[in-house]
Amino acid sequence: MRYVVMAILMTLICLDLSVAQTRDQQRDSLRGLKGVEVVIESLRPDAQEDGLSEEAIRTAVELILRSKGIRVLTRSESLSTPATPYLYVKVSTYNHLSDLYAYAVTVEVMQKVSLAQRPQQMMSATTWEKGAVGTIGHSNIRMVIDSVESKVKEFANDFLAANPR
Repeated sequence: MRYVVMAILMTLICLDLSVAQTRDQQRDSLRGLKGVEVVIESLRPDAQEDGLSEEAIRTAVELILRSKGIRVLTRSESLSTPATPYLYVKVSTYNHLSDLYAYAVTVEVMQKVSLAQRPQQMMSATTWEKGAVGTIGHSNIRMVIDSVESKVKEFANDFLAANPR
């Protein structure tokens, strides 16, 4: 049963069901950003006990961004920009068996946007998103960071394509 669920999840992510946004639209949504704040979602305690940490994820993400020349904004810097952009990284884990984790990685850019029918109405929305799912053994849980890094590199490439230096 779990293999069927994992196959369905992988198929959905591969198909990228966000029909309203094409890859070009997602990339274009990054145009004009001076950088992004990095926000890491809290991890489940069992994944932390097995060696996965928010700090390790943050370090990997920020290293990629800085190495590509993308500015990592502080919270106050992000709040002082019109779009208030942040890169949100979420790693969800599910400890199904004693020796195996199922995981889902989501990397998305959140920005302030306005409604077409009410431009004065501002709210945060996802304007760029990538994800991955998989399974991994307990002893290799830190390797989930490889999946995060892959998605952050995709973001960095799109960011640089939208904001040539």
